[in-house]
Amino acid sequence: MKKIGTILLIIPLILTMFYLPVNAKAETLRDYQNKLQAAKDDYNKNQAEINQTQQQINQNQKEIAAIQQEFKDMALEIEQMHQEIAEANQEIKDKSLETKELFQYLQMANGENMYLEYAFGADNMTDFIYRLSIVEQLTEYNNKTIADLEKLIEENNQREKDLNAKEKEMEARQVELNKKVEELTGKKASLGDISVSKADEVKIQQEYVDYLISQGCEANDVIGVDCAVSNTAGVFKRPTSSGYVTSEFGYRWGGFHRAIDISNKNPYQTKIYPVANGVVTSKYTDTAGALVLVITHRMANGQYYSSLYAHMSSYAPGIKVGTEVTVNDYIGYMGMTGNATGPHLHLEIAPCRLYNSADKNCYRWDDYVAYMKRIYDNGSFGGPRDLINFPKAWVTYNTR
Repeated sequence: MKKIGTILLIIPLILTMFYLPVNAKAETLRDYQNKLQAAKDDYNKNQAEINQTQQQINQNQKEIAAIQQEFKDMALEIEQMHQEIAEANQEIKDKSLETKELFQYLQMANGENMYLEYAFGADNMTDFIYRLSIVEQLTEYNNKTIADLEKLIEENNQREKDLNAKEKEMEARQVELNKKVEELTGKKASLGDISVSKADEVKIQQEYVDYLISQGCEANDVIGVDCAVSNTAGVFKRPTSSGYVTSEFGYRWGGFHRAIDISNKNPYQTKIYPVANGVVTSKYTDTAGALVLVITHRMANGQYYSSLYAHMSSYAPGIKVGTEVTVNDYIGYMGMTGNATGPHLHLEIAPCRLYNSADKNCYRWDDYVAYMKRIYDNGSFGGPRDLINFPKAWVTYNTR
């Protein structure tokens, strides 16, 4: 009998072990408040880095503008040089023809040559020598002119080569600067313009802490145990009464799609419901303008899930952080707010608590994104279809 009694005492302890949370440790309100302050400090640091990055972008853009102006000045200078070279070539052509005629006079005694006629038209020997001297001087002048013009052309050609080389160098520099600006702009985007900005993350955490306080949580209360205890999630269901899948969870278009996209024949009249019972833990507009809602679900075994609903056209009345919802409570309407090519519901489901400081995998947006990709790549989670049956198209006539 004593052995049986001991066994009966042990069984409740064993059963309790199966219902312990599997992905979170006990956290108090003070823990949440401390992490909120850390998030605010991180946000301020992040803003300073954004400002510094923007200053670097502005400086590089000024340098690019200066190079572009120099390109314009160089283009005008090169155009002017081409004109000067063309004029010099024409003058050389004219002078070469004249010199050729003079050489014909000097080398050949051709009576028909105008210079020969000019020389022999002298009245006396003195005048003849004088006229011959003039012809020789003209020849020398033309030869010198041609030499000067050829030197000018050579110098201009060399200068044009130098300018072309400099132009290529500046083009390479511009490419380098453009790449730098692109990198800095991308850095700025990763710092402040991602799907959820640092400012939004602080706001979301602040709203959740305010909700915990409104639930009567004290500094040393364990969240989910001493206060803010939520009902279990129950069975997962589809988020709309009818619809069809337009895009799957996984890789697409060169990136990782964390959601399953759902549309409907009458999208703007389509109500959206929670995929399971839970608590609204985030409500915000993302950086692209999409209306977003996040609901946290607690399973009977202590496992937590988060469901994220994006691109909604509007929220249901009374929906706010802390609202407890069931699968029968509509939370909003389908839409195409934010970065969407058409009206649809972007549904994400994750085996963690998004934006919750007690969850190291999904506390920050970047961590959440990396976590979702990681568990998909290692085959441990396949997205919403792991929890909900989505046919190609469906119509549910019964009420939820």
